Amino acid sequence: MFKFGPRRGLRRGTSAIEWYEQGRAAEEGGDVAGATHAYERAIAGRPDLADAHNNLGRLHHDAANLPAAEAHYRLALCADRQVGLYWFNLGVVLEDQGRSAEAIAAYEHALALDAYLADAHFNLARQIERAALRSNDEVLMRRAVRHLKQYRELSRAG
Repeated sequence: MFKFGPRRGLRRGTSAIEWYEQGRAAEEGGDVAGATHAYERAIAGRPDLADAHNNLGRLHHDAANLPAAEAHYRLALCADRQVGLYWFNLGVVLEDQGRSAEAIAAYEHALALDAYLADAHFNLARQIERAALRSNDEVLMRRAVRHLKQYRELSRAG
């Protein structure tokens, strides 16, 4: 009769959160490839890990892979629609793709969730100003100025 050896504890794999933390550490160390791999592993373990999608989107964005960046920002939003930073990042990638109207909507959504996102005020002011100049719309221009003023106030305070 076959006998089992002594019982050993179960070895568990690396959790999604641990992979996420490894990705952050790799990013801080300048290891983009390692960070990318770690975030992908985190997402494989937990597809709803919004921060991992957001960070992976940012890495793709930095590498000028805009469609992949947009996809990951949108997946972050699918997991958590209440984070202004995710909306801001989506706005930036949409702006970089020349999709101004969508970028404006994303920045507005970001500011509705977090009115203290100074860069969202700045980017929104710039996008609205461009639209105002194209259409010669004074009301739009005043709206752009309000956002620029808010950006300056937040920049001084922070």
